[in-house]
Amino acid sequence: MPRCTRRSCTRPSSRSDRDETLGARVLQFDYSASVSATRLLVLGVVRFAQPVHGYDVRRELLSWHLEDVANVKPGSIYSALKTLERDGLISAVGHERAGARPERTTYELTGEGDKEFHNLLRTAWWGVEQAVEPLIAALCMFPAMSRTELLAAVSSRIEQLRSRDSQSEFLQATIAPGATGRDGDIPDHAREGLLLLQAKTRAEIGWAIDFRQRLNEGAYTLAGEAGWLEVGPGRGIERTNS
Repeated sequence: MPRCTRRSCTRPSSRSDRDETLGARVLQFDYSASVSATRLLVLGVVRFAQPVHGYDVRRELLSWHLEDVANVKPGSIYSALKTLERDGLISAVGHERAGARPERTTYELTGEGDKEFHNLLRTAWWGVEQAVEPLIAALCMFPAMSRTELLAAVSSRIEQLRSRDSQSEFLQATIAPGATGRDGDIPDHAREGLLLLQAKTRAEIGWAIDFRQRLNEGAYTLAGEAGWLEVGPGRGIERTNS
């Protein structure tokens, strides 16, 4: 029987290892940060709304507008429900069908599911992980672009970020103070997630504006400019051994 942890999954090599594995009270699962976020959210909604249909879990989470920032998409929600049931963290307590509509399954949280929910919640709050930022790789390679194109791209990025900021303002305005989510509205506490994302968006806007200014002032040597390193076979940088 494999021993699963958050980082790896190994097979016990001795009888004592097997006994230790079989005697473990709580199984630790191996999943990435994005999967952990989906699991935490799905477990949380099942926890406060149980017994609850999978469709209602989906509707609740999508109303929080977390599709991109937390990988909360319809497919990932239903996949998480199936995985959580398989892992014994939620249980199906009923099935019903209305007319020609697909069958709906009702879920409740198990004891192990409640432990996993609190474990994921505390791990997320007490641990600080560096999020993967796709732009970092592009920042390492931006000298390969012409100044004209790079300036246009940065300006476009600023406008997109400003649009995202405006959207966040609009969503926050739709959240009623004290809302609980019981009536299908966005719960009041979800506002904090929007505020965090908005703060990050505004920080990037500030950086992008400063970066554009540096480019306009001639910072860095970019593709096609005097002093730009020509690339191609036999044109690489010669490095000497120290």
